[in-house]
Amino acid sequence: MLLEQLKTFTEVAERKNFTKAGEALNLAQPTVSLHIRQLEEEFGTPLFIRSRKQFSITPAGRLLYEKARQLLALAEETKEDMMRQSGELTGTLTIAASYTIGEYVLPRLLEDLLAAHPKLEVIISISNTEEVEAKVREFRCDVGCIEGTVRLDGLTAVPFMEDELIVVCGTGHPLARMADVSPEDLQQARWITREEGSGTREHTDHLLRSLGHVKPGRMIIGSNGGVIQAVVAGLGIAAVSVHAAKDGIETGRLVQLDAHLPPQKRTFSILHAPAMAGHAAVAAFLKEVAGRK
Repeated sequence: MLLEQLKTFTEVAERKNFTKAGEALNLAQPTVSLHIRQLEEEFGTPLFIRSRKQFSITPAGRLLYEKARQLLALAEETKEDMMRQSGELTGTLTIAASYTIGEYVLPRLLEDLLAAHPKLEVIISISNTEEVEAKVREFRCDVGCIEGTVRLDGLTAVPFMEDELIVVCGTGHPLARMADVSPEDLQQARWITREEGSGTREHTDHLLRSLGHVKPGRMIIGSNGGVIQAVVAGLGIAAVSVHAAKDGIETGRLVQLDAHLPPQKRTFSILHAPAMAGHAAVAAFLKEVAGRK
């Protein structure tokens, strides 16, 4: 019973809403309230501050949240270890992935893993690189998949794929008709970029700094798909992953610009807390990824 209460508690802490937590867990709101009240009675302290204008977690609640995530992860690992005795991998693997990896790379990585372990449930959340790192640190996922610079601070990083950013425009853009695009041409174009915290944004900013003065008035969009649709519509140019641009180039909606720039290389990595190394599903995922290098 305690594990169910802790699972409810972590959902409320993450969603900051009893109703949304209940919907995620398929529990009625009175049951969610009961679980939280039982925990508060058990530990003799409020876990949340709740009023019409405020919903926040107390210091005791923050401490319990950190411990609860570790306990729930250990419970899942124990369950998988027991199932592994029979040679069958079950349970849940939660993956937090950056947009580029989650949308264009991860589905291919999971194909063989799910074929080998049909009873394994995989839950994927997609956000920018900065948010993925936070989820891994706070045990809100089993593993994270990110691009670019890795800020370890006690985490384990496993590089698994090289990526390259390329500069693209729509077929109707003036630069699409130029066989030789100069850095000055790139400076004068409107750039479409991802948001702060995105790995692609970090590399794009580095590229723009290398170009020197760039025409002001960039457009910022919070997803790769949105960036590409804006480029296709002729609103500007962008630096995107070759994985994200592949379909658009093959279908003739995007044009890769030959701007004689140095290769814009970066690395995709898997992040996990050292405590997750014994997690059976994590180990199977890491083995699958290693086999594709």
